[in-house]
Amino acid sequence: MMRVSPSPQRGAQRGIVLIADDDPVMRLLMLEMLQQVGLEGIEAADGREAVALAAARRPDLILMDVEMPHQDGFAACRAIRRSEGPGASVPIVMVTGGDDIEAVTSAYEAGATDFVSKPINWPILGHRVLYVLRASDAIARLRIADAQNRAVLAAIPDTFFRMNGDGFYLDYEPGRGFPSRERDGAVPFTSERCVGRHITEVLPKDIAARVMAQLGEVLRSQQIRSIEYELLRFGATQHFEARLVATGPSEVLGLVRDISERKRSEEQIRRLAYCDSLTGIPNRQAFLETLERELQRSKVGNKKFAVLFMDLDAFKRINDTLGHNVGDHLLKIVSERLRETIRPSDLVSRGEAAPDGVPDNDSSSTKFARLGGDEFTILIPDLERVEHALNVAHRVKEAMRRPFLIDGNEIFVTASIGISLFPEDGDDCNSLLKFADTAMYHAKNCGKNNAKLYSSSLTMQIMSHVKLEVGLRKALQNDELYLLYQPQLDVRSLEIVGVEALVRWRHPERGIISPTEFIPLAEETGLIVPIGEWVLRTACNQARAWQHALRRSVRMAVNLSAKQFKDENLSQIVLSALDETGLDPKLLELELTEGTLMDDAKATLATLEQLRGIGVYLSIDDFGTGYSSMNYLKRFDVRALKIDRSFICGLPQDSENAAITRAIIAMAHGLKMAVVAEGVETDEQLVLLEQFGCDLVQGYFLGHPSSADAITQMLRQLPAVLPAPPVLPALPAP
Repeated sequence: MMRVSPSPQRGAQRGIVLIADDDPVMRLLMLEMLQQVGLEGIEAADGREAVALAAARRPDLILMDVEMPHQDGFAACRAIRRSEGPGASVPIVMVTGGDDIEAVTSAYEAGATDFVSKPINWPILGHRVLYVLRASDAIARLRIADAQNRAVLAAIPDTFFRMNGDGFYLDYEPGRGFPSRERDGAVPFTSERCVGRHITEVLPKDIAARVMAQLGEVLRSQQIRSIEYELLRFGATQHFEARLVATGPSEVLGLVRDISERKRSEEQIRRLAYCDSLTGIPNRQAFLETLERELQRSKVGNKKFAVLFMDLDAFKRINDTLGHNVGDHLLKIVSERLRETIRPSDLVSRGEAAPDGVPDNDSSSTKFARLGGDEFTILIPDLERVEHALNVAHRVKEAMRRPFLIDGNEIFVTASIGISLFPEDGDDCNSLLKFADTAMYHAKNCGKNNAKLYSSSLTMQIMSHVKLEVGLRKALQNDELYLLYQPQLDVRSLEIVGVEALVRWRHPERGIISPTEFIPLAEETGLIVPIGEWVLRTACNQARAWQHALRRSVRMAVNLSAKQFKDENLSQIVLSALDETGLDPKLLELELTEGTLMDDAKATLATLEQLRGIGVYLSIDDFGTGYSSMNYLKRFDVRALKIDRSFICGLPQDSENAAITRAIIAMAHGLKMAVVAEGVETDEQLVLLEQFGCDLVQGYFLGHPSSADAITQMLRQLPAVLPAPPVLPALPAP
């Protein structure tokens, strides 16, 4: 028979206690005792009822009599312990009439938590029950915390261990990320292998020594310390970090983490930071750091070294004509050829350790790099003679001259190299690199495919060059540019039938600057395009002014640079200038060089067709100094040739120049083209050109480049020609 005692009227309910006893009086006394300490009691009259009620009500504690019918207390205790759920851990206090050792032993073997002997001291029993409940609650909380901790540890990939001050493992719990079984011949780190052993028996001696050193520091300072080390595990190098914290005066807690993935990520970041993504060789940052280390080493050791700055000649042309894919492929091959050409003895400095973060195990590899674009640098340490740096530059230069085979096509490039020396040219990285760059530009200006040493005079030239460029950029907006006009005369009548517009620059500080100085600069910087457009508009406006004021038709010749000719808006610019000034297109002549025409034949034909459609005349300037191909003269259908002054200056004494001049005139007339001779300076030259049948001439003998006002006076002194539309003498119709 099962019975539940009434709830007490005082205090809060603190727990349920199952009373299992076949004596009703004992059950009643126990219920009263439980009420006194604020507990609720439920009753069972025998062992079977106790087992059933324990499963149904899940009491917080069981008071179990040993002597009961059907099933004694020992059997009932064992049955409850074998059950699933809370019964397996509920505290059971055995109430026994015997106090012999055998009875006590039997109680504990059955799974009892505690025992009480009869006769019972009832006040003491109440307190004992409360104590057992508190202990049970504490144990339950510890079990929950332990389960939570084990779950957390099972989810963490790190390994935990405890170690004493002598280096012996006291505990070891391998993390989830650490293999627990032997694989590929490597013994895993397990509790069985580590606990009780010294660290030197588990880890390599060098690593163990480092850990012991940190362990001693942790115990001394009571601060956290860490150490990183590598182990060859399962056929691969693994990286670990061990963090140590003191848990007492002679014991530490350690956490070991596998940081291999982090190391791989760091290595990838280092490669991105120090390796050129296109060529695979070191980049600018890697080279600058290597240069800084070499600078400090050379200062301490009183050594010399050289910096070589290499730039490919006309690389932009390859990108523009063949595409950037071919250009990128070329840069890769250049890098490989550079690596093959430079000898290890050129680069290796003795006694230098490989720097951290460098993407190549060979520290010498960082001594050449790609700075960007088609620029490469080479560092030559321990330089004993300047000739050695020049020899390296020569080998590199010759290697670049060999043809590059890309997609079945041979590509030819050359390299210009500048050289700066430490300590002669500078004692800091920026200066040495800048001066090598300056020397490289000097090599380019000297004809390319050159190697030049830096000198201080080059810096003065560069500064002057930069200052001139700044002034040229302001020249247009400050109205510093102006035009002069050199007359072109008909050989037979000596009448002015045309002029050539020549741009000049009046610098506010330097005065008149020669076109031979600022025109190449304008070409180099791209300023030739806006300057050329200004010249075109100004010249057309002047030709129209002469036509309107003097009722004379004067042809205006304007030079077009290669950059202007390649401008896709050229036709629109010409049309706009003619429309704004009202000049007849037949009075505008555009002069082109042979090199401009031959650069891209297909594009040239299209542009020439557009210009002819406008109605302007086209002529070839400086004929005889370029390709001088008869074939392109037929294809491009220009209207006039201007014989270069180099053929005229030796006339009439130079028989070879005379023969060439006669042949050019005859050929041009055969192609129905007019001929203009430049640089006529003597009466004898004029007479000879007339004999050869030359159509037009210009030169100092006939008229210097003059202002518009001076040309106006010349035109006023000549008889008027027929009114427009004009008929230009000696120029066949296009």
